[in-house]
Amino acid sequence: MSTLGAEVGTVVGNTSPQEYRFYLRSFAAKLGDLVSVAIEVPGENKKESVDVWGRITSMTRYNPFLPTEAGLELAEEGLELIDTVLSNSRDQIEGTVLVLGATRGGDYHVMTPLNYPVQPGAVVRLPPSEAVKTILTGDDTATHRLRIGTLIGRSDVPVSIKTNVLVARHMAILAMTGGGKTVAARRVIRELIEARYPVIVLDPHGDYLGIWEKRELFTDTVVKLYYPAINVSDRNRDVIGFLVGQMTQGFTDPQRDEFGKALEQVNVREEEEIPISAFLDKVIGLLPRGSGTNVRTIGAVRRGLKMVQKQMDAMMNSNETLRKRLREFDFEAMPDPFVAPERFIRPGQVSILYLGGYDHLTQSTIVSLVLRNLYEVRASMKNQIPPFLSVVEEAHNFIPSRGEGQADTPSVEIIRKVITEGRKFGVGLLLISQRPSRLDETTLSQCNTFLVFRLVNPRDQSFVEKVMENLSKADGRLLPGFGPGEGIVSGQAVRFPLLVKVDWDEDLQPTAIGDEDFVDAVSRWADTTEGRASDRAAEFHEKLRHAGYAGGESALGE
Repeated sequence: MSTLGAEVGTVVGNTSPQEYRFYLRSFAAKLGDLVSVAIEVPGENKKESVDVWGRITSMTRYNPFLPTEAGLELAEEGLELIDTVLSNSRDQIEGTVLVLGATRGGDYHVMTPLNYPVQPGAVVRLPPSEAVKTILTGDDTATHRLRIGTLIGRSDVPVSIKTNVLVARHMAILAMTGGGKTVAARRVIRELIEARYPVIVLDPHGDYLGIWEKRELFTDTVVKLYYPAINVSDRNRDVIGFLVGQMTQGFTDPQRDEFGKALEQVNVREEEEIPISAFLDKVIGLLPRGSGTNVRTIGAVRRGLKMVQKQMDAMMNSNETLRKRLREFDFEAMPDPFVAPERFIRPGQVSILYLGGYDHLTQSTIVSLVLRNLYEVRASMKNQIPPFLSVVEEAHNFIPSRGEGQADTPSVEIIRKVITEGRKFGVGLLLISQRPSRLDETTLSQCNTFLVFRLVNPRDQSFVEKVMENLSKADGRLLPGFGPGEGIVSGQAVRFPLLVKVDWDEDLQPTAIGDEDFVDAVSRWADTTEGRASDRAAEFHEKLRHAGYAGGESALGE
């Protein structure tokens, strides 16, 4: 029999090959710990000894010498327990263990399902860290892995996930605000940077700009900051029709004919790139004035193009205003993903596309445009760009559920395509969201690895339990109680579900951006506003005097 680790308790009650209960010594183990039990099971010809591995999924504490009635009496009378004959030192702690599998002969690399119940009275042990490390990785030691943290409560046991499963079979990070999802995403991106794996981050709010700020930490990696800037050339003039279809109700067949004629007439020199607003001016200028029945058709085309132009101009101006506040960041205009996809995707490069200032529809349209072209380049098998991972922050805005308005979200179609077919072409997705219940269930269920942090909303909890096939009810009950950075990692990238504490990369925390002091901002805003108001009042009274109102304020009052 194995004597793996220190004794922490004894198996009690009814057991099964899937679960058992045990009485725990005080402070000997914690919720989420991996434990082992040595038992005998039927072999092919005789009994054989195995080590049964499991994870503590729940704990209850009970004192048989402090009955409920006594507690009620103490509360009613206002007495201290120490002043009575009752005991508070005879607590019984009962834990429930989810069986993960069994190993044989001290070989912790190979784990098989348990096919015989655990023996009541067996000793429960807390294995040493080296044995646990081996159990977590198995015999697949040659596979590249990336570290995400440690087991909760055991900082000596690292937790890593299979890199190839992450980048090929997709991953989701889910948590409520403040749960640790951005910290976890930065941890994953950092590990991919160390592997020189190409990453593109679609960042709606600037949560990942700090990676550029800390770029000196990555000596062999280029970090690019891009802002949306759609230019039109002779090779990609079809982008205008794409934007019209995504940002408006689209054109009818007659309208499409008139639009196509004008589009073809635009003269673009070879290698020339024209800003989208200027190109739209050219198309609009080439539309005929129309006569008879064509008047309405051409008018509708003109209105549709001007609508796209107006929206794009407004959003680009808003994005520019936000970028001016971030003067220390070196933003570049977004390259055309159709003409120059290699500027987005190359080994040893992280590309961050900052979408701040754009509304939901425009952000979704830009994401659709970029992902569609990069995916098609990979799917063409021309080897123009290498495999890559796309990080989609605020994923519920780009792949909403059917009840959240998919018809108004252009990025839904391409993200669905990538998540179902991307593996064949080396295009992976990392989806990040604080509102899982607002995500498209079909798309999310295609992720093969999940990292779930604190979730308090009951709808989000039940949704996660539904899409994660191997999340137990006991694990689901843990979700509201996690602290920042604590969660469950589950799926094909790990051997079995684990409670993990994600590493906090303090050196990656941005210094130029972060939480704003809004109280101070309001105070300063009020002071400057009052000053401006006083200046405007004085200027107005001066104008009254020049106009012949000697009394100034009194004249105004009259």
